[in-house]
Amino acid sequence: MQQPDAESIYEKELIYFRKFLADPARKLKDCTKISLFSSFIEIAIQNLSIQDGSKSEAYLESRAMNMGTAENKKWVSTARFVITTYGELNLRIRAGQIIRMSNPIVIYEGDTFQPRTNDRGILFIDYAPKIPRQSTKIIGAWVAIHLPGGMVDFKWLLEDDIERLMKYSIPKGTNSDKGPNALYKSASGGIDPGFLETKTIKHAMRAYTKLRLAGTAVIENEEIEEEENFAQPANTKTEEQISQSVVINQKEEIF
Repeated sequence: MQQPDAESIYEKELIYFRKFLADPARKLKDCTKISLFSSFIEIAIQNLSIQDGSKSEAYLESRAMNMGTAENKKWVSTARFVITTYGELNLRIRAGQIIRMSNPIVIYEGDTFQPRTNDRGILFIDYAPKIPRQSTKIIGAWVAIHLPGGMVDFKWLLEDDIERLMKYSIPKGTNSDKGPNALYKSASGGIDPGFLETKTIKHAMRAYTKLRLAGTAVIENEEIEEEENFAQPANTKTEEQISQSVVINQKEEIF
């Protein structure tokens, strides 16, 4: 398949860039010109798109920066290029850390989900959805990560983990009257499925070496940047072993 040329990529990203600038909620028009220019250049440096969508790779945001001193503060609005969870996943795939990541599987009440190890100590997941569904209550999600060398790793988030994430999403500081991120309670009082899938991917990538980025881009922060430390076995298994021991119903797709 023919790859898009540099000029066509530039034209498309320029359209997305102008849409960001025109959005008053993003407050990018107040940012310094040099920071806006640097943010646009990051599209080429990181080879990521700022096209908006549920699985967008990156976006631009306005941040206040103190250009003065601690005693005499001078706040200036600056733009920065922020890499989303899906953009980070693509960078890790390019770096060779991950071969691909399967679509996260959302676990509903009534489903069978049990991490196990075989007689050789290799981790696998015993999973089977309850069909027909007995409940719309979401109790977790899990994902399979395909690694170099034919190895497969597994990560998951369950109800206690989701509750912990929700608490850390409450803004700190003076705005203590604000509650947690609304997506934790948007699906009939439970977490939004798409939001949980993204959280599961982000959690899975924390197990691997931190990416070193060129330029001024940053990776989107999680609410629990330092506190998150879910204890899960690190054992991995080969593609052949997973096909023999995992009971699943999922599509293997690359994001």
